[in-house]
Amino acid sequence: MQGLLLRLSTLDADAESAVRVIAYFDSLLRDHVSVPVLLAATARLAQCPVGLFDAATGRRLRTSSGGAVDTPAASPAQVRELSSGLGAVWMEREGPAHGLDEIVLERYAAAAEVTLERAAALAREGQDPALVELVLSAETGEAERARALRLLGFDPATQLQALAIALPDRGLAAGLRAMGHRVRDARIGDTEAVLVATNLPDSDLPDSALPDGSRVGIGPELPGARAAESWAGARTALRFTGPQDPVMRWSDLGALALYADLPEAAVADLLDVQAMERLGEEAMAAVRALCLAGSVRSAAAAMHLHHSSMAARIARAESVLGFSLADPSGRLRAHLALALVRLRANGQSR
Repeated sequence: MQGLLLRLSTLDADAESAVRVIAYFDSLLRDHVSVPVLLAATARLAQCPVGLFDAATGRRLRTSSGGAVDTPAASPAQVRELSSGLGAVWMEREGPAHGLDEIVLERYAAAAEVTLERAAALAREGQDPALVELVLSAETGEAERARALRLLGFDPATQLQALAIALPDRGLAAGLRAMGHRVRDARIGDTEAVLVATNLPDSDLPDSALPDGSRVGIGPELPGARAAESWAGARTALRFTGPQDPVMRWSDLGALALYADLPEAAVADLLDVQAMERLGEEAMAAVRALCLAGSVRSAAAAMHLHHSSMAARIARAESVLGFSLADPSGRLRAHLALALVRLRANGQSR
């Protein structure tokens, strides 16, 4: 069937001819032809120039029945928009339309959709990491980022969130896909970068789902055109994660995010940070529980300790810190010191 050339000028617009047109395009799809081959085959079939606009790349292709033609017609009369914003196809017949033009244009459009989707899938398989990195880079131009987003299957206006994952584990991205999220991921340095096309609820990323030692920073939800901003927020959030807070959202940092720009040496010189680092993980966990709970008894319940044991740990912590944790101002001071300790420990995650 691939070798059968239907010359529309000699065919009547009857059912048999329509079936032959359908079979012709079906054979092209079975052979997994490329976009240029599809254009050339359609032009030979229609015996007139045909064209295609690929929205993902911005390319406009045009082919005549005798070969490629460089310049598309300004306003072809017979145009068919493709579904899902993939682009459009057209025919440029001089004179009146042929009786089979409608069925040819319909099957040409359907074949173009499948062919473009196949081409995009192949591009994603081989270029996902490079495209994700291009989307997330602050140096990428607006047009270049939009093109990369489309090749990844995202519209530039789609709301996206970037995730920065320390101790990369591809199972996390796979798990999000299994939950129905549209996900693209790449390794950038020592961090796994993940793009998610929906607002990620806490229930879809519980601490228990993370591999031991993994930490995740979640950027703000922004249009894909601003994905670099979400990625910057995700990396900042990652720097505030710790053993008790393996998942941190940019939106939960508030004013703490401003401290991410402090020079590392300035953070290291703070007396409260130095004292907090001397406590050790167990005592810091007790201080953190008190800061979150507001009372020794509530903190003890959260850590599954007797309140007298918690009180003893807090007393030892206060002796090292040099200030009381009994009042809100002391707990705020300790909470900030804890955040800066994590920031200092994760300094290389920037």
